[in-house]
Amino acid sequence: MNSQSDHKYRYIFGPVPSRRLGYSLGIDIIPLKTCNLNCVYCELGRTSAETMTRRAYVDSEAVLAELAQVIADSQRIDYLTFSGSGEPTLNSELGELIRRIKATTNIPVAVITNGTLLYLPEVRAALRQADLVMPSLDAASQDVFRRINRPHGHLQIDKIIEGLIDFRGDYSGPIWLEILFVCGINDSTAEVAQLVQAVQQIAPDRVQLNTVARPPAEADIQPLSRQMMQRLCTQFGEQAEIIASFHSTARSSEHNNLGEAILALTARRPVTVADMAMSLGASEKNIRQALPVLLRAGHLTARKHGRHTYYHMRRDHARTILPDELFVG
Repeated sequence: MNSQSDHKYRYIFGPVPSRRLGYSLGIDIIPLKTCNLNCVYCELGRTSAETMTRRAYVDSEAVLAELAQVIADSQRIDYLTFSGSGEPTLNSELGELIRRIKATTNIPVAVITNGTLLYLPEVRAALRQADLVMPSLDAASQDVFRRINRPHGHLQIDKIIEGLIDFRGDYSGPIWLEILFVCGINDSTAEVAQLVQAVQQIAPDRVQLNTVARPPAEADIQPLSRQMMQRLCTQFGEQAEIIASFHSTARSSEHNNLGEAILALTARRPVTVADMAMSLGASEKNIRQALPVLLRAGHLTARKHGRHTYYHMRRDHARTILPDELFVG
């Protein structure tokens, strides 16, 4: 395991360009691929540690110390976002972390969650402290839920939807509900009708429709066409939108150690050259010059998906970037 000085930040990543949040500074408080779902489309690959256990998975004091340093060093942060390697609501200290962060900064806090644990009062209490909550709901029937999200055996979709409805009643902040469609799984007329009904009951501020973009966990998973997404969007009402790609001019400053920065960014999720440029404030030319070295050294893999090439750190090499407690097994 490399020392803290070798890789400066271990629980904090970014700021990375987000389609929904602008420049988002990620906070990673769960071991890699520790989740209660094993979604067929997940860009992080298959779940390696399926669990329903809520506990303190990482050192919260170390997380807060790193966050303070990154905030002090960063030029622009639009959101502090709990996301990353696994499902953040599995961390039992999430609420306390949000509370302490909000006591020290005015930067809004967002939580990206699969929404499966919102039936628990303690999880709803934790997320009530966030400025923005972004849950997912990809199915409204148990059969489709099993097919697309491959959940832990204790999870029932009716209970999850009830939890989302209860949270809407508890929470005065914005809820942006994401639905990710996979061709041939959750896009049938019957399933969409049930999803529309569930969304009406949950009453989120936004319904953000998505489809497979980055390389998924299973190779045969296919996205919906833009035309199909547009037809679906009309069924979810005025608050519905199709999530667009993030477009922005990259910051002009070049990262001091571009190779190391690329490794840190790709340790958690697949990214394109354009993603790297926007996140790191580097030119695409310099990134393209650095990538062959990292590929030849065996640090990265490159995978074509659609019209884009995505770069992701090999799992064994990710152990040299991420802290030990972010790995299980």
